[in-house]
Amino acid sequence: MITTQQSLARPRRIRAALIGLGLDSYDDHHRLTRSDQSLVFGGSAETHAQLQETVLLMEIELDRQGQGLGDLNPLELAELAWRIDSFELHEIALRLEAGLNQQGRAFEDLSAEELTALLAPERVDVAQ
Repeated sequence: MITTQQSLARPRRIRAALIGLGLDSYDDHHRLTRSDQSLVFGGSAETHAQLQETVLLMEIELDRQGQGLGDLNPLELAELAWRIDSFELHEIALRLEAGLNQQGRAFEDLSAEELTALLAPERVDVAQ
């Protein structure tokens, strides 16, 4: 006889990663850098190195704080991005916070798909 025990509902733990895509490579090199909290793929040697530097600075700062990327709310992410001079990440975090405020929802309550949708560019009506 096999018995199963229902598991208790655990609080959702967000697994977050920073994904950097370099799109300016015209050579045949396939550049890939992975870490626990990030993935950097593609780009020219210069672009890939810049993305690596951003990821390294982010992870050093997270380690210093004893946190993971998934532990940060959007405003904390914006602050971290400001400290490491990542304008793009800062803007993404602020757009995410604005979308959450507009919907009246909490970061922890949204699925990965819903979070991604919040960051999608606004649709442009081409009929105009």
